[in-house]
Amino acid sequence: MDRREFLGKVGAGTLGGWLAGQAHLAQGALEQAEARGEPRKAEGRPNVLIIMCDQLNARVLGCYGGDVPTANIDRLAREGVLFTDATCPWPVCSPTRASLITGLYPHTHGITYNVNRRDYPAIKPPASDEGIKASDITAEKLLYELGYQTHHYGKWHLMDEDLPYYRDMFGEHREYMQIMARTFDEVRKRPREQWMDWYDWALPVTVSPALQKAVRSLGDRWNGKRYSEFITKMGRLDLPLEQDFDVQVADRTIACLRRLGRAPFMVTCSFNHPHDPNVASSPYYEMFLPEKIRLPANYGKRESRFEKDWSRQIVADLGEPGLREFLRIYYGCVKKIDDLVGRILRALDETGRADNTIVLFTADHGDMAGGHGMVWKSTSAFYDEIVRVPLIIRYPAKVKPARMSIAACLTDVMPTLLNLVGCPIPAHVQGHSLAPYLRGQKDLDQAAAYTFSERLVANETHARKVAPDTPGSFMVRGRGWKHIRYRGNDEYLYDLVRDPGETKNLANDPAFQEWKKQLRRELENWLLTTGFPERRTP
Repeated sequence: MDRREFLGKVGAGTLGGWLAGQAHLAQGALEQAEARGEPRKAEGRPNVLIIMCDQLNARVLGCYGGDVPTANIDRLAREGVLFTDATCPWPVCSPTRASLITGLYPHTHGITYNVNRRDYPAIKPPASDEGIKASDITAEKLLYELGYQTHHYGKWHLMDEDLPYYRDMFGEHREYMQIMARTFDEVRKRPREQWMDWYDWALPVTVSPALQKAVRSLGDRWNGKRYSEFITKMGRLDLPLEQDFDVQVADRTIACLRRLGRAPFMVTCSFNHPHDPNVASSPYYEMFLPEKIRLPANYGKRESRFEKDWSRQIVADLGEPGLREFLRIYYGCVKKIDDLVGRILRALDETGRADNTIVLFTADHGDMAGGHGMVWKSTSAFYDEIVRVPLIIRYPAKVKPARMSIAACLTDVMPTLLNLVGCPIPAHVQGHSLAPYLRGQKDLDQAAAYTFSERLVANETHARKVAPDTPGSFMVRGRGWKHIRYRGNDEYLYDLVRDPGETKNLANDPAFQEWKKQLRRELENWLLTTGFPERRTP
């Protein structure tokens, strides 16, 4: 669909109205498939288990060459297909999560901000705050309509209304906070310096002497800064491991797998860590000694453009001791997630349904994790630390183990899953199915060569609408290169083969102008074919 056709469909009404129209098209596709003799019921189709994290830097995982021993995630990689160059369409939670389940880019589905529940007391979104609606065409909705048992446990971050296909959701705010209410009330009775208030979670924390010293050196520089408490009170979480949110998410996922009937299922297990709160319960907090952690090779390589970003200010102000404490906790949280993945895989094995279950492991975006002297995702950059994500797909019955370096984006997840289970892919979906490459039906050189990512200024009312004059920054990545155009037309070009740490900007080097021109064309073509609102000055 080109830009004119897209705008013709959308311009006269709201994006929600256009998506509602796509619901009829999707339903029609199912009916046409049935008329061709293809089964419309779920019987005989494979199961789907999605395990995802928030803010997981692919480079820290053992199977991606990282320093955290991740035996269970590595097992998935050995038994499935590991994508070495998968990226997210926007290195922020909600925009990418919406893309993952709809197969649409953020500028199309319109979620260009982080969505929060209306009944969540710590954040008061505008009255028009919009997230995923029951009318949206998602993989979960289509499989539910086929007869799949659909369940979601853990972080959602897309809530606008309750969804018919997720009737037993367990989330990080309403459900977990109800369970933990009495515990959190007791924690709030402690001296204020002994606990962290993380979006109304009252977390008892022991802060290391090294971090306390670094925090004291700040004086009052961080007074009044948003999120400062999340950093100054990093440390050991003084709660029993069974009260950890992610542990409870895994517990519910396992219980669900064990009680499901014989009908095919789609279960999503969505962990919060290693996203903040940067706290880790024992024994994970003690597993990585700060002084023995290897800092990234590009730790000292910085661009002046990002010096004022919060991701950079954290490390600039707290120094190497603060960074090492952060990484100690981050690595501990990743190790915890790996152990929970192991528990879930064992439970799946025990059901006898592992061979016919598609297991997909990924994350919504990464974390700077010390790269370029930054942590978190709170930067305007498109560095690989936050744009590149782990993506592993295991399907023993149909897919042989492999490592694939083809360009893959999280917008491809929805059409890939639909393709693998034999459900028609709605025509409006913008992602590409990876299933033909997983099954060996297409040569890898036929795959898309590039992935794309964007950052747009959110609609002030948090409505799902991207206006033609919306400022934005864009990235194209592929064939060993990355080109970025930031707001203000600042351009960056990196040779990812010779410079994987992205330490040298080649955008103005005469020797690389042809690559820059080619990547510019690819970016413009992507904006055109995905229906981005008419061109404007970034």
